[in-house]
Amino acid sequence: MQQNQQAQQAAQLAERTIQKALQSIQQAIQIADPQAVQQAQQHIQHAIQQAQQAQNSSLKDQKQQFQLVLQQLQQALQQLEQANQLQS
Repeated sequence: MQQNQQAQQAAQLAERTIQKALQSIQQAIQIADPQAVQQAQQHIQHAIQQAQQAQNSSLKDQKQQFQLVLQQLQQALQQLEQANQLQS
């Protein structure tokens, strides 16, 4: 049971971290290409949803959920990097 509790705390931490990332991106919007940033935001929003779902799922499922979260965030990051390259 304790492992499950730790996993839940990790899920909540992940969610908070993702929320912070979202705020940073919203600040980046002012300087970056709006369309690329919008796509990145969508990926992050998906990641938040997966993190929230992960909180309610079993340990085995959580691992898969967080891999999805990671993918979404990596895609968002790539999009932002591309946006930055276009700007510079």
